[in-house]
This record gives sequence, structure tokens and C-alpha cells, in this order.
Amino acid sequence: MTLDHFGRPISYYLYQCFGFFSAAEGFFFLSGFVGMLAATSKQAKDPSQSWMRSRALRIWKYHCITLISLCIIAAWFLPTIAGNFKHIFQHPLESILWSALLINTPEWLDVLPLYVVFLVLGSVLFPLFVKAKNKTQVFLLWLPSFIVWIGALFGLRDAVNSIFPSWIHHGDFDPFAWQFIYFTGAAVAAWWKHAKAESAAPDTADLGAGKSIRVVQKLTPTVIAALAFCFLWSHQFIPLQLPVDFWTNKVHVGPLRFANFFCFMMCIGWIIRTWPAALDFKVTNLIGRHSLDVYTAHIVLIYFWFATPGSIRYHAPWNVLVPIAACVLLWCLSKAREPRK
Repeated sequence: MTLDHFGRPISYYLYQCFGFFSAAEGFFFLSGFVGMLAATSKQAKDPSQSWMRSRALRIWKYHCITLISLCIIAAWFLPTIAGNFKHIFQHPLESILWSALLINTPEWLDVLPLYVVFLVLGSVLFPLFVKAKNKTQVFLLWLPSFIVWIGALFGLRDAVNSIFPSWIHHGDFDPFAWQFIYFTGAAVAAWWKHAKAESAAPDTADLGAGKSIRVVQKLTPTVIAALAFCFLWSHQFIPLQLPVDFWTNKVHVGPLRFANFFCFMMCIGWIIRTWPAALDFKVTNLIGRHSLDVYTAHIVLIYFWFATPGSIRYHAPWNVLVPIAACVLLWCLSKAREPRK
């Protein structure tokens, strides 16, 4: 994700390299998936899932501190990035309110606010997912998220944003669309828990016991074929006209974009079930344990990079060495955050 955000030439090979989707989908899906696993394990000691609200508050603090710091840096030290905060400088008092409410989100500063909102919503919805007695109930809990996403595809966000001042920057990610990826991740985790329980109890009264996992396994070849087709299509190795924006739009998570990503997720799931340690890397494990610190720091590094003169930013070797050095620096930050043994 960091290499994508630093731009070309590296992002030319990495951005949407597997098809019509990017690293962001995986970021949101895994957050919902892992969050659901955590909610399940914490249900006994924390049935209200208050840890999610505590996490949301912490992320909100990180976001506010980052935004204030970057505004100060832009105003006093790096005027080349001041354009990203012009609305805040033009409407300082109103911006304090709208930014604190996570409605005004300058460029690159729109993801953490989404996590705050999703975690708060999750603290209400995840306990319901945990208490769901079967896959049907999981599906019914997931269904409203799907309906909201359909609304997002047809302008729900624009209708809601129209009630706010026109100068507000709402970010590049449509929250009504991206919540679908987050809560789909949570629903998959909850659904899979029931599927495994049914598979382990063949004498259960549910006639579909164990069939779910077998169906998923039988679908694997089809999923891999669909993933390969989308990869070849998106990179124009297949002489087909690329789909119109509606189907692959990133802001609103177009239907083909989501389907392509879901196939990718299922393929990753098959790899992990077949070879459990195949994707277990210590380097990324370390970064993952400190994802909030790393993501926040990467935002600051991106702004610093875009304040760099074009003679450096657009020319070799700097446009290759600097992004790689930034990734190393983020790993060092993760290492420094590790508790001493």
C-alpha cells in the first residue's frame, strides 16, 4: 500500500496488479475478518465489545493529531502541500467541527475516519454476529450492509453529502460502499465459524451440515479460473474492451471490482487451508501488529514525498530508492514499537 501511494514507477507494477482491485480492499476486508475473530474470542469477558469503541477512540486521536500536525507543517514549513488543506485554512472554525466529526477529510486522511465509524458500528453489530445461531442468521445480519452498498452504487453518498457545506472534502472512499467490504469480512468470519462447527458435528439435525465447506472447496477451480480471467482482462492480455467505470469504480466499489476481489480472497483462503504456513511472513507479521502506527506514519511520509521537488520525485534513482527506504523505515518503526522481552 505504501509503495502504491508513492507513485510511479513502482506503483505501475503493483497497483491493481491482480485484477480490478487494489490493496485497499484487502486492508478493509481483513480488518473486518480479524475484528470478528477478536470479537468472538472476547465475547465472554467483554460482551458489549467495548474494546472496539476504545480502539475507535484511539484511532480518532491518531487521526486528529496527524491532521493538526500536517496543517501546521503545511502552513509553516512546507507550503507546497498547503493546497491539500486549503479548505481548512479558508474555514478554520467550521473545519475544527467538521474535521473532529470526521466529515471533512483531506486527501490521504480519509481511511482512519472510516475505521472509527466502522468500529463504532461494529461494537453494535459484531455481538449480533457472535450470537447468531446459524449461517442463515449471519446472512440476514449481513444483508443490510449489502443493501446500503447497492444504494451507494446509485448516488447515496452524494445525496447525504448535499446537506453539508460544499467546501467540505469528504475523501475518496465512499463510506456507504466500503462498509460493505468491512462487514463482508466480518460476516465471512462468522459464517465460516458455523460451517466448521457443522462439519465437525455430522450427527446434527441440520441436513446441510458440512456441505458448506465442501461446496467452497469444489468452487476453488472455478474461482481460480475467474481470477485468472480478470487478471488477463484488466491487464489487456485478452482483447476485450475494458468494462465501464460503474463496474470497476474504486470510490463506490463497483460490482465487478468486488466480485474480482472476493475471488481473490477465496483463492487466498484456499492457499491457507492447503498450506497453512505459505503466507506466514515474519516481516509483515511485525508490521501487522503495529498497523495503526505504521499506517499513520505512512501518511506523513507520503505528504513529505509530495513536498519533494519534481526533479527528485519523478526521476531515478530517487523515485525507486525513496519509496523502498520508506518501507524500511516503517518496518523499523514497528520494530521499535515491539515490547522488549
